Amino acid sequence: MGAEKDKKVEVKTAVYKVHVHCGQCARDIQTQFTEFQGVEEVKVDAGAGKVTVKGFAFDVEKLRAKVEKGCRKKVELVVPAKKDDVVIEVKTKKEELKVITVKVPLHCPDCAVRVKEILLEHKSIYEAKTDLGKNTCTVEGTIDEKKLVEYIYQRTRKTGIVDKIEKKVIVKEEKVEVKKKDEKKEAVKEKVKEVVAPYFIPCTHPRFVDYSHPCHRRGGYGGDCCSPCGGGYDGCGYPYGVSYTHSELTGYHDTAFLHCTHPNEFISEENPYACSVM
Repeated sequence: MGAEKDKKVEVKTAVYKVHVHCGQCARDIQTQFTEFQGVEEVKVDAGAGKVTVKGFAFDVEKLRAKVEKGCRKKVELVVPAKKDDVVIEVKTKKEELKVITVKVPLHCPDCAVRVKEILLEHKSIYEAKTDLGKNTCTVEGTIDEKKLVEYIYQRTRKTGIVDKIEKKVIVKEEKVEVKKKDEKKEAVKEKVKEVVAPYFIPCTHPRFVDYSHPCHRRGGYGGDCCSPCGGGYDGCGYPYGVSYTHSELTGYHDTAFLHCTHPNEFISEENPYACSVM
């Protein structure tokens, strides 16, 4: 049991190209793909003529041949194109399965084959075996034993009796395509994160425009709102160049907080009205 418990299986996703001309045709094709050992999920895209199959421990070529023979249609395996901008990562997932043996009357070889196909059509049954001599069916999957007996009766009108139940754990390994990280872009992002906005001292020039100060946002200067850096006296008694207090400057990290409308030549240490930047 130790070896079974640690059993690893490879999860596969295969894409097939097949002509689908109607709804009944699509259902028949889906059934043919589903009736194969290890197939868990089948998606049919009738418009694109494409079938995507997902499962584990199944042979993609044998599945193609089986469906082609059963549907009497040409089925092609689509080989995935190589992508330079992706890398392959392996994801693992543990799953507990039940191995259920059910006694079912099997009258002939054809009956045994049909019962096996019906069992594999169930999405919670991954593998199925029939023994004509012992009149038994053994299934492997996540289905509950009571629901299994009900399913067998609904589809075959055969009464089944649960004979044995075993449990095992498998480890599913799935290869997933992940887009490569652009090292240059990542480096730029890291540099941007490290950038610290410069600390601006309020401009003392008469043409300074304070775009984001609370006074400006409340409806402009003058009246009951004033700007400590407005031109001359703005009606509230604030002259040129009144500095902000530390508490007023706290929180202003956007460069839009301070904006000058005068040309660059005014940025000079010799000009008393120049901008001061630290």
